[in-house]
Amino acid sequence: MALEQAGSNLDKIIARVKEKYPSYNWDIPPEPDTKCKSQFGCNGVLNITYYDKDGNVFCGRRYKLVADEKKPWSWEYRECHALLKKAEQGVEPDELPF
Repeated sequence: MALEQAGSNLDKIIARVKEKYPSYNWDIPPEPDTKCKSQFGCNGVLNITYYDKDGNVFCGRRYKLVADEKKPWSWEYRECHALLKKAEQGVEPDELPF
């Protein structure tokens, strides 16, 4: 909804980014992040995981992010979303995920 309201400004931003990075292939999506952002790690006993439509397993653990080190009392929750396991190609799941 907000992108439709942007109108021609969005076209200008897209043109400027493509001009700044001419050799980048925008048709290929980037690889998912595999680095854990939580201080306790993604492989713990109480780990929260979720699957995407391709069958990849991602970490859903929440962690506290301190934005300013001078103010350690001000923090916000963030989610990890690191790729834990890639789906095997050509293998059908044995059971339904729900």
